[in-house]
Amino acid sequence: MRRKERTISIIFVIAGAILGSVLGEVLGTYYPFMRSGIHFGIPDFTLQLGFMEVRLGLTVNMNLGTVGVALLFLFFSTLV
Repeated sequence: MRRKERTISIIFVIAGAILGSVLGEVLGTYYPFMRSGIHFGIPDFTLQLGFMEVRLGLTVNMNLGTVGVALLFLFFSTLV
């Protein structure tokens, strides 16, 4: 893949993940299995130096809607 196509694919997957997580939460009120998913990441930690304090952390929450729509967007980005 060329660089431009790879960038478009990454943008499509991120957009699909965002849209899928919103859909998963909205549809989760009607279909509870849509809210179930996996949560992983690095918990918050603090690095304290003498003159500053830095807090870092990253958590990824993926539900069924996130995975499904992200894969759908990835599929359509390969067609473009």
